[in-house]
Amino acid sequence: MNIVQITAETLPRYRQALAALMIDAVKNNMTSAFQHSQKMQQYQDAERYFHSLRNQMAHHELLLWIAIIDSVVVGSIQLNICQRPDGQNRAEVLQLLVHSSNQREGIGRRLIQTLEHKAESYQRGLLYLDVMAGSVAENFYRAHGYHYLGELPDYALCADGHPHPGAIYYKRLRTSPAENVATSY
Repeated sequence: MNIVQITAETLPRYRQALAALMIDAVKNNMTSAFQHSQKMQQYQDAERYFHSLRNQMAHHELLLWIAIIDSVVVGSIQLNICQRPDGQNRAEVLQLLVHSSNQREGIGRRLIQTLEHKAESYQRGLLYLDVMAGSVAENFYRAHGYHYLGELPDYALCADGHPHPGAIYYKRLRTSPAENVATSY
């Protein structure tokens, strides 16, 4: 398995594979990214979603990695680098996806480790994320050192259009406060 960081320039090459990965995640209730619609519409929405990331990726505000096995994209993860002046110590974990046929092979673990290492190189000592409350993703993040912060009611719309609570998690990558933290792009 190879973990590859995608750039704004290389994203178009992987957009179709990422869209297929997202559709698999929606189909298997691993994400609530898109509401029920025709399969082709979901696929087009997923492609548009990944295309919309290019500007943030070009400005190094969003980082994206994929996991590849035998030339097939089997997983992905994103890191949103906080741009606020008071948020130079934090980043948000987004869209950890592993294809349903490749679950429990260590792909998610490798993706989250890669993301955490890169977050540290960006001097981000605090990571946070949200998942659907009650999902298996909660166990994954707890097993990787993330702490449950709380639940927000009606946080995300499920694929069927109904609101579902979100669980908020965080992880400190370093325990001491950062001194003179500067963004290194």
